[in-house]
Amino acid sequence: MLPDISNRIRNLSKALESVIIPAIPADNSFAAEQAALMLGHLKMLDQQWDFAYLYEKGSFENMLALATQLTQLSEGGNESCCASAEISALIASLPEQLPLTVNTVNGLTIALGKAVDRLVAAAYKDGNVKFKAAMLNSILDYNHIQCTRERTWFKANMLDPDVRDLPSMQEMLTSEQFRYSVL
Repeated sequence: MLPDISNRIRNLSKALESVIIPAIPADNSFAAEQAALMLGHLKMLDQQWDFAYLYEKGSFENMLALATQLTQLSEGGNESCCASAEISALIASLPEQLPLTVNTVNGLTIALGKAVDRLVAAAYKDGNVKFKAAMLNSILDYNHIQCTRERTWFKANMLDPDVRDLPSMQEMLTSEQFRYSVL
């Protein structure tokens, strides 16, 4: 029987804690710091790995909603129209059913994000004032939701100054409050 992912991560953590970190010479503070960082990331990965697909799927859905909304709002000159058409073509080419791997879904999110970036740049070249204002508001709304999701995803590192205000992982992944939707 193969060990599951959590068991493998815990074994790596145990090796770091009980063998590798104690073997680091006291005068090598950089190595000790890096080993502690690795240990912290392994512990966080153990908490995250089982939710990774849901997290990436939610990030993709939020980016898709933003991209869709921006194409609906888009008004302007040739560059804005071309960038909006690029997003529309990309959306039309998306699979009807999302792939089942985290990396593939993340790749789709990145592709949409880059197309949105190109639309934003084009809008500031030749988009009309009304579109630029609506675009800014849409991006700020999206960013508020996605930043909360990202902060929650990494809250186990306890570096967020407002960690107590963040939702649980389960709430972040399942609540409509953390989904960006097209108006």
